[in-house]
Amino acid sequence: MTRTPNYFTAHLSNIGESYGQHFLHAIYYCVMLMTAAVCALIHAILPFLFEKTASQIISKLYGKMTERKLLEAYSPSKG
Repeated sequence: MTRTPNYFTAHLSNIGESYGQHFLHAIYYCVMLMTAAVCALIHAILPFLFEKTASQIISKLYGKMTERKLLEAYSPSKG
């Protein structure tokens, strides 16, 4: 009998986090991305405000993901 994959825990297992750890990290990324989006919107209307803020937030998030090796967890070699 083939075991059905547990979609709820497969992602957590791939990145080596508990549900609580994953929840907190995901909420952090969500808040930071929303902040970047609001800064980019304000910058679009008033170009002299938040000139580098959105890109700095995105760079910081990329650095955190790279540091936690999240990007490697889904590289093409791992499927």
